[in-house]
This record gives sequence, C-alpha cells and structure tokens, in this order.
Amino acid sequence: MSQPAEGIRRWSVRAGISLVRVGIPDFDVEPAVGPRSWAVVLGVVSVLAGVLAVIGWPLPVVSGRYTQDPLAWELTVGAVEDWLAHDGWRMSGTSWVHGAVAVAALAGAVVLLRPAWSGVRKAVVVVVPAGLLLVLGPAVQWALGLPWSNYEDRSTGAMALGILVAVTVGVGAAVIAAAVRRGRPDDVDAPFGGRRRP
Repeated sequence: MSQPAEGIRRWSVRAGISLVRVGIPDFDVEPAVGPRSWAVVLGVVSVLAGVLAVIGWPLPVVSGRYTQDPLAWELTVGAVEDWLAHDGWRMSGTSWVHGAVAVAALAGAVVLLRPAWSGVRKAVVVVVPAGLLLVLGPAVQWALGLPWSNYEDRSTGAMALGILVAVTVGVGAAVIAAAVRRGRPDDVDAPFGGRRRP
C-alpha cells in the first residue's frame, strides 16, 4: 500500500473512533421551532384578534358540510361592505367572538411557557375564560335587548343560541374524547412506552 493511501486509511479510522466517543447526546440541539416561538405566534394572533374585536369586524358566513349556503361568499362580502359604509363607530356582537379568540390565544401563549403545569390546569386556563366570554357576552347582549350589530341586520337571539350550541357541542366532544383516552389501559412494558396490542 502506498504511503498516501495508508495515511488516508489511518485518518479515517481515527475519525470514526472520535465519532463513536462523542456519542449522540453531544449532537443534541434545541429545536428550531420551540415553545417560545409558538408563544410569540399566539401572541401575534391575540393582538390581531383583539383589534378585530375593538373595531367590530364582521364574521365570515361559513357554508358548512350539512348547511350548504350558495350565497355564503356574497353575504360575507356584503357584511364587509356594510361595515365600510357605516358612518360612526361599528358595534357588533362579533366582538365577543374575536375577543374570545384573543383571550384563548393569549392564554395558550402563557401555557406554552409553563411546561410544569398539568394538562387539566392548562385546559382550564385556555378554555374557561374564552368560553365564558364567548357564551355570556352574546347572552347578556340579547338579554338587554341590544341589536346584534349597528351596521348589519342579524338576530341577536339566533346568534347567541348558535354560539351556545356550538360551544356546548365542542366542549362535550372534548370531554368524551378525554374520557375515552383515559379509559384505554396503558402497558408500561410495551416497547417505546406505547400501548401493547392485544
């Protein structure tokens, strides 16, 4: 074997031994997108939703899977045009929805920065304030006899009832899903900490 080839071989062996000695833990790096990054994103979402709540920006009309509305886009554009054409301060019950999103996003940012909190505490911090604002706001507005908006024609009672039904269904589905997960037996001896198949 020539001298240059022998030198290359020895260098390769030494490099391989060095990599083995370093080990995998020495290459561990912090993820590029961590909890702090997501907390910043949620903070921005909270600010934007808060601005929409203050200005009473209309909600889009969504055409659902079981409630197809061919005029959904036209109704949404019409609501925006009514908002732009209104002379004066825009007041709308949509502020409760945007406000709930802002509160939930802000609470989510706080939760991400508190990894030591339990799952129940995190859920309570995020869901309870936003849920109360989302449900009680339109309900109080309807009880006081206030119109849903001063720039578009919508029924306060219908909107409040729709929000209540949506929140109730969402919370119920989340509770059922959590109960199902808790009811599944875990096998601590399963490989990789997972559940062993029967």
